[in-house]
Amino acid sequence: MDSVLNAAIRTETGKGAMHRLRQQGILPAVLYGEAQENLSLNLREVKKFWNSTGINQLITLRLNQGEKNSDLPVLVKEVQYDPVKGSPLHLDLYQVSLERKVVVKVPVVLVGEDERINDGSIIDVVYYEVEVSCLPGDIPAKIEVDISKLTMNNAIAIGDLTLPSGVEFVTPLTESVVVAHAPRIEEEPVEEEEAETEAEAETKAEDPSGLDE
Repeated sequence: MDSVLNAAIRTETGKGAMHRLRQQGILPAVLYGEAQENLSLNLREVKKFWNSTGINQLITLRLNQGEKNSDLPVLVKEVQYDPVKGSPLHLDLYQVSLERKVVVKVPVVLVGEDERINDGSIIDVVYYEVEVSCLPGDIPAKIEVDISKLTMNNAIAIGDLTLPSGVEFVTPLTESVVVAHAPRIEEEPVEEEEAETEAEAETKAEDPSGLDE
């Protein structure tokens, strides 16, 4: 899915300038590729874009340069988040060629859980994301894993999943993406009083008189 995101060249740099921009609802960004550019993006627009398309999708970056606009195909390279609020603080983008394959991470989504027979097993997700190779325009937004028939002590491997045409796995096909295993049974700790009683019983068995020599 190809979506448009507006950006402008940013001339301000430094921590103070970045703080002022964020207070104005602007997300600082850097574009890497043929030429490195400092950019400004509308934070609300970025969040809306991610909510509708996903963070790993191809972006048409509409670079506003006065009377001239240029559209560039880009992907997200890295996002820095506020550790408290969870909001994006800084964005790294990189320009790609639409005719050259890229390696990207795609989120894994479990489906069929409601139809699955409850056999008491616990579902353990091994990979929340998998790596694939494809052209930028063919990046899937997600990869569904059907667990409706997954039973205890069995697993679904990467190679069992279905990909769209033109997309290949980079993550090894033999790796398990999700596993159904038996619940772990934790041994109850022996209470201190019971332990003391057992110790006293052993002492009396060794010395029936109950007196020390």
